[in-house]
Amino acid sequence: MLAIRGKKVSFYKRAQILVADTWSVLEGQGDGSFDDISSLTIFADYRIPQVLVHLKAIKYSEKLMKKLREGTIFQSGDKEEVEIRGCSIWCCALICKHLLELYEKKGQDMREKINAVLLDYHLWDYARDHREEMKNTPFHRVRCIYY
Repeated sequence: MLAIRGKKVSFYKRAQILVADTWSVLEGQGDGSFDDISSLTIFADYRIPQVLVHLKAIKYSEKLMKKLREGTIFQSGDKEEVEIRGCSIWCCALICKHLLELYEKKGQDMREKINAVLLDYHLWDYARDHREEMKNTPFHRVRCIYY
């Protein structure tokens, strides 16, 4: 549990991945059926923030970019580490929201096909497939049990 400006903040990446993978593998059926799958966020690992910066969905300060380029290893709960993860979660929530709104304007209900889990999978695959293009976009490093 982390404290940010006096508020407790928790990241439960491993638990989210278990639920997301169960939902995904079982195609939302049977034991993989979750009516609230859209309440999950992205997993906020190291690759998702990197790809968001690469795609210019988020922008880091020059000070933070310098630390990342130098290979600074953050401690779990460091302000910068939590901000990177938190901003990535918020950015992806906004991406999902705006995508759903765009489809809604076209008269299409895409709630079954657009959520943070699927966006996380898509961005992770993008990062893997575009690794060479992204080699100059640094990612954050942290040693902890949450990744």
